Amino acid sequence: MTYSGVLTDTRTPQDKGGCTMQQKNQQQESHLSEITRLLSMYHALSPAQLGRLYPELTDAKLLRLLGRLEKAGRLAFLPERELILYSKDCVPNPSTLAAFWVLLDFKEDITFHTASDFPVTLTFYTQSDAYDVIHIPEEKEMLMNHALSAYKEDAPRRIAIVDNAGQIPLLDFPGTAAFCTVAPGGEVQYYRKQGVTDT
Repeated sequence: MTYSGVLTDTRTPQDKGGCTMQQKNQQQESHLSEITRLLSMYHALSPAQLGRLYPELTDAKLLRLLGRLEKAGRLAFLPERELILYSKDCVPNPSTLAAFWVLLDFKEDITFHTASDFPVTLTFYTQSDAYDVIHIPEEKEMLMNHALSAYKEDAPRRIAIVDNAGQIPLLDFPGTAAFCTVAPGGEVQYYRKQGVTDT
């Protein structure tokens, strides 16, 4: 018996994880646009921050995505400084980088987040609360006490990042949910006035 037609598999190709190629492309495009949106808002992030934000991406996949965005002129990747910039002209803000680590501690509960204006670095919302993340550089405690002295009852609660825990007794402004320090690797240690709280 002879068959004149060619037999073809009409099923959509799938990878080992059960995703179709179309689904993988959609996920990749979604990651590309989300990374671009984040960088347009925060101007600079680290690869480690994006890795923590997108745990489903391996380091190799994340680097490939960053390479595509850089090739398209949509970001500047500086691996030697462990930074991803929105453009080559962007100057990384240490306050924003530190505040983004705090944001990542709450990522499972966040419904919205955005960069903010001085004295607030960024603001995020959860189902039940809103938070302003504020960085207080060493020797700027008096300035920040003054800048943060006004507080409305319905305003977001404040998470204050300090460069070292010794600054905390010098700070006195309303609405503070917690103080914290952020290590260069992204480890966040939270404090209250009377002692340390664990995350």
